[in-house]
Amino acid sequence: GYPYNLDFEYGALSQLQHFSINNLGDPFIESNYGVHSRQFEVGVLDWFARLWDLEKDEYWGYITNCGTEGNLHGILVGREVFPDGILYASRDSHYSVFKAARMYRMDCVKVDTLVSGEIDCADFGRKLLENKDKPAIINVNIGTTVKGAVDDLDLVIETLEKSGFKDRFYIHCDGALFGLMMPFVKQVPLFCTLMP
Repeated sequence: GYPYNLDFEYGALSQLQHFSINNLGDPFIESNYGVHSRQFEVGVLDWFARLWDLEKDEYWGYITNCGTEGNLHGILVGREVFPDGILYASRDSHYSVFKAARMYRMDCVKVDTLVSGEIDCADFGRKLLENKDKPAIINVNIGTTVKGAVDDLDLVIETLEKSGFKDRFYIHCDGALFGLMMPFVKQVPLFCTLMP
């Protein structure tokens, strides 16, 4: 199951609890709000970009309070890129992915999974062909909540291209469980958020 730690020991960081760390707006744009921690937020984003081998001008982001907010935002970006797109997610995806589909009134297709919990790309391909007239927005998991399954990004992209979605797809990678760990594990595929 999902590893949840309730033993919070802030130690040396406890003194920082007295400061406002609410950043208003885009952390990469100067703000007229004087109390912020933008430079720390951008520093964290830069650290993750280096971890995932992203070039300086090839990423944007902000720090969320939880994986759910990350999924909500990532899927919203996909819907903005493809307003008539269909969201595809494996049945083992986090509940927030399906919550996002309801909130944004998106068509959502649940894709079967393998025993491992990984997306079944054969089923994914069949479901893509049923909706080949609409762009695809796909949630790819970097560690599902219950089984820890990591979807094969290369196979997902191959399935999209074989199904005729060469430039009509957006991929959101939900890395809430293993996104931080995967770059440190040898012999695993590299993930990144893809936009056509």
